[in-house]
Amino acid sequence: MTNWLIPVTEDNWEVIKRKNIYGAPENSAAPQLIKGGDNIIFYIIKKGSKRLGGKIVGVYRTISDWFKEGKPLWPDEVAESKVKYPWRIRVEPVKIGIVDLGEIAEKLSFTKRVRVLNVLLMGTPANAKKPISDEDLKVILEHLRSE
Repeated sequence: MTNWLIPVTEDNWEVIKRKNIYGAPENSAAPQLIKGGDNIIFYIIKKGSKRLGGKIVGVYRTISDWFKEGKPLWPDEVAESKVKYPWRIRVEPVKIGIVDLGEIAEKLSFTKRVRVLNVLLMGTPANAKKPISDEDLKVILEHLRSE
């Protein structure tokens, strides 16, 4: 079991929670890296966020293999009538809550090596496509608080 940090928009997070599914872009490394049984730590990007930007909002476990879907699901896909995230994987919640990444950054090993957190929060998966340690996952799970 490997732990991955995935940045998503606030609107797409609502779909993840409601449908228990995550989608990645066509050119994403996620389908090659993330396997069934892995953990996904969802982080809400700040751009376009109303209230959750900059926060980790939940940890989910993947419960299927990746599959391709040709029907729009995510709000930005529906608005444009275009599939942007064709790779899909089913997920189930491990723990849902909120923690500001900036507030726990000093307690996480993967954030200690950079000065600007935004560098770590790009790509799918984020953290330069490197897994998050089990120790960091434990810290995140301990700090996630109910909304």
